[in-house]
Amino acid sequence: MSSVPKEVGLVRLVGLCQTSPGRTFMLHFHVPLTRFFLNLIAVTLALVVVSPASAADTWSTPHPGLRLLHRTTSDPLQIWSLQVDACARGVSHRATREDERQRTPTSFRNLIGAQAVINGDFFNYTGYIPIGMAVGDGTKWHDDSSSMGFLVSGADHLFLSPTEAVVSTLDSWMRNAVGGFPTLVRDGVAQYGATSPSHCPERHPRTVVGLSKDRQYLYLVVVDGRSTASRGMTCDELADLMVNLGAWTAMNLDGGGSTAMTVAGLGTVNDPSDGSERVVSNHWAVFADGTGAPGSCDLWIDELIVDSGVLNQDRSTDLNGDGQSDFCARGAAGLRCYLSTGTGFSTEPWIIAELSDAAGFDTEPTYSTIRTGDINGDGLMDVCARSPEGVRCWPSTGTSFGAAIPGPNWTDGSGWAALQHASTFRLSDINGDGLDDFCALAAAGWICYPSTGSGIGASIAGPAWIGANGWHQPYYFGTIRTGDLDGDGLHDMCGRGAAGMWCALSTGTAFSPTFAGPAWSDAAGFNDVAYWTTIRMVDIDADGAAELCARTSAGVECYRYAGGNAFGPAIPGPQLSDATGWKDMDNTSTIRFADIDGDGDLDLCARANAGIRCWRFDGAAWGNQVDGPAWDEASGWDDFRLYTSIHFGDLNHDGLADLCGRSADGVRCHLSSGDAFGPEITGPALTDASGWAAYPYFSTIRFGGNVPISTCEAVAEDDATCDGLDDDCDGAVDEDAVAICDDDDACNGLESCDGGGCLPGTPPDCGGRGCLPESGCCPTGTTLQDGACETAVSCDPDNDYCDDGDRCNGLESCDPEQGICIAVDPLECGERGCLPATGCCPQGTHVEDGACVLDDTGPRATGNGCGCVTGSPRTRSVLFPLLLLAAFLLLSRRRH
Repeated sequence: MSSVPKEVGLVRLVGLCQTSPGRTFMLHFHVPLTRFFLNLIAVTLALVVVSPASAADTWSTPHPGLRLLHRTTSDPLQIWSLQVDACARGVSHRATREDERQRTPTSFRNLIGAQAVINGDFFNYTGYIPIGMAVGDGTKWHDDSSSMGFLVSGADHLFLSPTEAVVSTLDSWMRNAVGGFPTLVRDGVAQYGATSPSHCPERHPRTVVGLSKDRQYLYLVVVDGRSTASRGMTCDELADLMVNLGAWTAMNLDGGGSTAMTVAGLGTVNDPSDGSERVVSNHWAVFADGTGAPGSCDLWIDELIVDSGVLNQDRSTDLNGDGQSDFCARGAAGLRCYLSTGTGFSTEPWIIAELSDAAGFDTEPTYSTIRTGDINGDGLMDVCARSPEGVRCWPSTGTSFGAAIPGPNWTDGSGWAALQHASTFRLSDINGDGLDDFCALAAAGWICYPSTGSGIGASIAGPAWIGANGWHQPYYFGTIRTGDLDGDGLHDMCGRGAAGMWCALSTGTAFSPTFAGPAWSDAAGFNDVAYWTTIRMVDIDADGAAELCARTSAGVECYRYAGGNAFGPAIPGPQLSDATGWKDMDNTSTIRFADIDGDGDLDLCARANAGIRCWRFDGAAWGNQVDGPAWDEASGWDDFRLYTSIHFGDLNHDGLADLCGRSADGVRCHLSSGDAFGPEITGPALTDASGWAAYPYFSTIRFGGNVPISTCEAVAEDDATCDGLDDDCDGAVDEDAVAICDDDDACNGLESCDGGGCLPGTPPDCGGRGCLPESGCCPTGTTLQDGACETAVSCDPDNDYCDDGDRCNGLESCDPEQGICIAVDPLECGERGCLPATGCCPQGTHVEDGACVLDDTGPRATGNGCGCVTGSPRTRSVLFPLLLLAAFLLLSRRRH
């Protein structure tokens, strides 16, 4: 046997040596492997700097809402990723029904007419039954299990359920589902170390699905393998890929020879390892024809972006103080505001160029923060927004916007670009000085800065609602509302935690400890966007104190603050229930409170499938449905690009809230008449064709508020004139004007000021005792006698007669309960007057010198034969000649 000194053997080294994910070194040679060469190889490996595998990305848009990425790397790898915009028009989803199973992906695509399909769950060849959840077109045909997760879609929902959650009963919205495992990405973090399925640590062809954090983007991904062109991936590598593509959650589907993606117009885009598509159990399909509302746009976070007009809390948009609501929206060149003319809008808008795309306001943390309010107390609408450098405000001068005024230093650099902070920005008068203050949820909790009119004062801290306590979830921070809960003129705040609503009252310089409000808890389903997004803090009964209102599964309900730490019982509203379809976002998120009939109470309006419906509030309940324009699904109003624009404001200053919304062809408005809506009024041309369907534009529409024409005019130290003006600029109108309206007659009630004139009071009910103008009703046991309250005359109701002989004060009677004589109803004689002996003077007469005399109506005035004394000089001058003539005729007759 021969020996080979210092030589271990002859070795052919071929393959890839991976030192870290994406970093490879290739050996492909024959060598007599001696200790020298072993040492040389070790040194070489230690010194080699390994470069990441290079990649080339090619993007295409095969269909509206679909972007297809083809990535090639030098590993080598062939990756195909279809990025699906779930909120694009015409995009919807479909999974396989049981009677559609056992097909190739292309066969399934052709069967249902979809634009894209990938293979689905792992399955058994016997019967082609999947191993995880399977729901197709609303029908479940295989159950979930503890080892499986699933991708599921339905109306307004798109969700990846993790493997440990087992769903036995489908929620009503779940229409399509495909199972898979393992979970590869959770909360944006790759999940490593999966050993099930057993081939996870090996490189194979892979199919995987993922969702972005906001659930707007679905990622359908296939990776080729088992070929020289593409080696395949392990589950760990696949997890890294999905994080790189933008997935917040991701789940593995069946791979290997089943991996396939087919796109209409392109065919099978990848190279299946079997040489052609395999027949599989089920599939995931995407429709993308570019028309109609999206089928599964999940706004669980983005509701705070696309519907940010609700966060403006129906604040006034009256720019010039004429009492008419103006219409504002942000375009690429900045915010533009169109003045209302009462029957339309001006064609030349006011513009704030600092809110343009070029100025950085085309990002969600900026354009979604545009708010309107009155920061200087002049009664004109000002505009504020959070830029990357902090809050800026542009006050109205009445004819244009003035120079910017700095607000709180809520910069991107200090973390304020995060949605849990930026979206909570509110303008709210927490100290009652008539100036709107700046409030928002900071990292340490709620914080407010009082406005000084030209800047801000010292901060005021509120409840410590922080991320560690869960308040950084959208279904909590997205519910923060402000308003005057207790009617003291100071704006308080409420927000929803896991157990329900919590509120804190403002003292002007601080906030009270929180106390519990309505039990709109997670357990009651209020972590669902279809419920929490409907929470409002509004004064429904015009008593100066705001109520908390929301839509539950059974309908709308409101709660009044009862003082202390308590709320009163529920006030039931319209029954906009889940059972009648009101859980759909294109219906439930359109709930608006507005005074459409001008009675001061807030009515409730919303978009039903057939159009706008309103229910008028009478101070106690909602009823009297009023139908509005037919903004129905056939007209495209089920698309959030349109229905989120629905708002109410007073276009013509008649005290009635009018309706405006943006259609695909521009803004349309309808004036309210109280019990109907008038013809269509064409508003600003914010059309889809001119780009207004884009998120940074349609979502910035601001319109609303019933605006009193009064403005602040600092002309006095008090506000004692009933003129509808804030004469002392304290934020309240005519609060000292009660005295000027009082006519000092207690018998006709206390007069009041309505902001534009004095209103009569309500006469007191004196119970027949009589009333004195200077003091009011006679006390119990007395009655009005000869202009004074005297001790009442006792009587027996069965025997006594109480007539005092004065017909003018009414017929007296004996009150059976008090046992005294009382006057029942004084005669209403008007200008004719009354005689105590006979009562009201007859028509055509009036009291004069203690008698009823004929009215002086001209030469032909006559009496009415009533026996009244006719003592006017004109009557006597006519009567005497007539008597002489009658005597003469009588004497003449006797002579004959």
